[in-house]
Amino acid sequence: MGSGTSIDNKHDKNLPEDVEAQKQNGTVKSGSQKVAPDLGRLLATYQLVPTFERSDRHHCFIDSLENIDNLPAPVPPPTTKQQIFDVSKYSHVDDRALKAPKGLHKQPLSALVEYLINGYNDDLSKIRVIYRWITAQPIDQLNIPKREPSQSHTLFQLWRIKHRKGNYAQLVSLLCRFAQLPCIIIHGKLKGSTYDVGEHLDDEQHYGEWNAVLVDGYWRFINAYWGTCAEGGSDETQWECVDKGDEVKGDSLNKQLFYACDENYFLTEPDQMISTHFPTEPAWQLKKDVVTEEQFQTQAFLKDRFYNLQMKLEFPKICIVKSAGEEIELQFQLPEDRAINLDFQYLLFRLKSASSGNLPRYDRYVFLQRKKPDILHIRVRSPVKDIFRFELVGKDVTITEPGYDYDWVAVYKFDFTGSTATDVDAFPECPVIGWGPGRAAVECGMAPMSHFGGEILPANDGKLEIKFSTVNGQDWNKMDIKGQLIRGGSTPEEVSDHIVHRVENGDIIFNLTTPKKGEYAFKMYANEEGDREPKNVCNYLITSNQKQDNTPFPRNFSECLGAKEAFRAIGLKALTHESGYIETGEEELEIAFQKKGDIDLSLNLSGSLIHAEMAKRLISEEVIGDKITYKVRFPGNGNYGLRLMGNRGQGNEVMYEYVVNYKQKKQKPKPKEEKPIPEPEPAKEPIISKDVPNDLRKKIKRAIEDQNDVELEIAIEDLKSLGLPTAQKDIETAEIELGVMKTKRELNEATEVRDMALIKEAISKAKRGSYDKRLPTEMALAKAMLERLRNITKLMHAVLSLDQKTIAEIKGYQNPPPAVHRVMMATLLILGHWEEETEEWRNVQIALGKMGKDAIKRKIQELKIDDIPVDVALGARDLIRDFTLDQVRMVSAGGATFYVWVKGLTEEICQRNKEIIKDIRPRTSRRRRSTMMSEKSFYSERTMSYD
Repeated sequence: MGSGTSIDNKHDKNLPEDVEAQKQNGTVKSGSQKVAPDLGRLLATYQLVPTFERSDRHHCFIDSLENIDNLPAPVPPPTTKQQIFDVSKYSHVDDRALKAPKGLHKQPLSALVEYLINGYNDDLSKIRVIYRWITAQPIDQLNIPKREPSQSHTLFQLWRIKHRKGNYAQLVSLLCRFAQLPCIIIHGKLKGSTYDVGEHLDDEQHYGEWNAVLVDGYWRFINAYWGTCAEGGSDETQWECVDKGDEVKGDSLNKQLFYACDENYFLTEPDQMISTHFPTEPAWQLKKDVVTEEQFQTQAFLKDRFYNLQMKLEFPKICIVKSAGEEIELQFQLPEDRAINLDFQYLLFRLKSASSGNLPRYDRYVFLQRKKPDILHIRVRSPVKDIFRFELVGKDVTITEPGYDYDWVAVYKFDFTGSTATDVDAFPECPVIGWGPGRAAVECGMAPMSHFGGEILPANDGKLEIKFSTVNGQDWNKMDIKGQLIRGGSTPEEVSDHIVHRVENGDIIFNLTTPKKGEYAFKMYANEEGDREPKNVCNYLITSNQKQDNTPFPRNFSECLGAKEAFRAIGLKALTHESGYIETGEEELEIAFQKKGDIDLSLNLSGSLIHAEMAKRLISEEVIGDKITYKVRFPGNGNYGLRLMGNRGQGNEVMYEYVVNYKQKKQKPKPKEEKPIPEPEPAKEPIISKDVPNDLRKKIKRAIEDQNDVELEIAIEDLKSLGLPTAQKDIETAEIELGVMKTKRELNEATEVRDMALIKEAISKAKRGSYDKRLPTEMALAKAMLERLRNITKLMHAVLSLDQKTIAEIKGYQNPPPAVHRVMMATLLILGHWEEETEEWRNVQIALGKMGKDAIKRKIQELKIDDIPVDVALGARDLIRDFTLDQVRMVSAGGATFYVWVKGLTEEICQRNKEIIKDIRPRTSRRRRSTMMSEKSFYSERTMSYD
């Protein structure tokens, strides 16, 4: 499996002496070709012997700097391995290597190389035959004497490797020297069998050497040791297996040493090589974008099978993933043209410790699905705070070569020690064939038409319609199709009467309702003629966040709805409803059939609200010629069963079955007309009697015209002090005007300061004094502002009511969906975090994890809308502009709550500043200096530190 480790690769000072011994041995003649007496160059990234000289252009040490201009510098090759090498075309070369006489072990290296490359004039054939000869030498199994053989023999080099005095990279270099193939020994750090994912790599334990050879003018990697044998598996002294995929056999991936030629390490691509090989000289990564040592230490640990299957990693990019929430997610992209033939399983190990105690069952804490046909998505939960090793394994099911089986794709370490999640539920039990429509569905002739991933998120009512079409003209009526719904959680149980199905236009359609909020497994079975038992052909994980419970469908409607075999055999015809599933809002449903022959038909009605006597009263029958019509009334909302029975003189038979979902239509409210705010009526001049002194009458009139309530109040007091019995009506008239003035001022002031309590009191006062009809404009503006403030308060309460589990869900994303990331960036922007801080998700996680006065919910509770700069509000609005509420809700219910809060808040700010909004540029970054004075104080008070 290509996860080998290097032998103790100490620099061998005797290597040049061995070369000289071979050189003095002379040239061995052959029929058509000689090994040239002029040996090739020796190159290494370390100073192999003190006489080696440094070539800065080649980033290595060379036996001599003379005539090295013809050697190219290390650069990324312009072509891929697949473009230049097809193993099937080199079978004759491989045969040459595999049939090499054992007697060559006691011959000089020159004789071995002459035999191997005889007749080959191209670089690729020469290096291939050398690689295959080395990978065919199981050194630990060869009969090599304990005493040192003659240094002139090939056996001496094998003896050196077995006794750890030399290594494969040095042997490759020697053989290439005799073949006059430029070859370099590269040294660095390896992630081999001694490597535990995520651990620090040191120079001793993880030291290794490998080669780059020059093929047609470009350097290509080979690692003959990893290509010869592999040593892998998890360290059973450190890790304990707590779960493994259904088809991963117990010992198939145990630690073992075996010999076989691994094609992964012949002309290995640079991107694949850097996943496990880190050269000390960065140039010998042969990559345009060089990987740093820190990146190499922390990058995801991708194995050979990952590259063999042509996969791409979407997330996470690091090998140790820490979770502060409930789940860890992984996602891989598969090659579209072969994704259907790729199968994946997993192994989960828990770190052994004295405090572990009894381990819970883990076989339902991993959810592996095809999110799309070419997207592999994995979710992992943990019921305990601990550290786990997760190994993803896979294979191509179309490959039937002996020994080909599941092999490592990627290895991660999951750290749940900091998780704040409690009462973590297990997933529903994983089916053997996995989740989502896969090969089993294709083999059954099914193609998904509605849901292509392994998980379904139904609408808020918990109702679903799942549809499949046929890929080979399959007649579903000749198959026994069934659906099964299983509730997840700690005690899985089957849920009865919540699934019905039917066949329409060659498609099979399931209608399903989940009883209540939670996770469910929907399993689909098909039983063809000759099958002893139904086959599981497709499965979905259904995660419902419904708000209300759902009642079951009528009992005993688990068979295929619609026309039965007897109905078709007789030649009856449905005139109104061919579909076996009906949704209606009409209280009375009319169903008609065309009769044939003397058959007696009758219709039965069933449901949770129906009893036998009631059913008879709810159905009426009308027969006109060969047409029979039934009218069915429904006593209330719910699911009902209709079963058409027929009697041909041999007893009743089921002819047709319907399930009816009746939901009474709501009367559509008439759309509210947008009434314009009425223009204020011109104030009527109050009539002041002639009994009031002229100067006082003028004073009252002027105060009313000027809307000066202070002057009017003084004038009223002056009038009262006169004690004129005839002026009482004049006093009442003036007091009414004074009340209108004061109420108008209070309404305007309350609306302007946007104080909900003051607005409520002003509106109430206006109604108590019957001033509202005199102040239509002020009342309309006050009511509109009150509604806006209520909406903002409602949005704030929605955020404040989010439980910690929901916050932890958002925080727990390692690579969040774009919609969630943008919503949280907008939220934190409003709270004082610039975009350059929140572009990195880790900083968002830190902000969400703050406690006390810096907790996000407390910040929102204490936030004052008028303190938010308008340009910042516009920036927050722009951050979420590309997403709808439904798009956010699909990936995160908590994210949807923050989305609604941001959207409502920014709309309110825009409304308050609509006169100037067109002149303000949106802002999300600290870099642009603002001229708004409020902004400086706003951010100086609210910017939270990430220290």
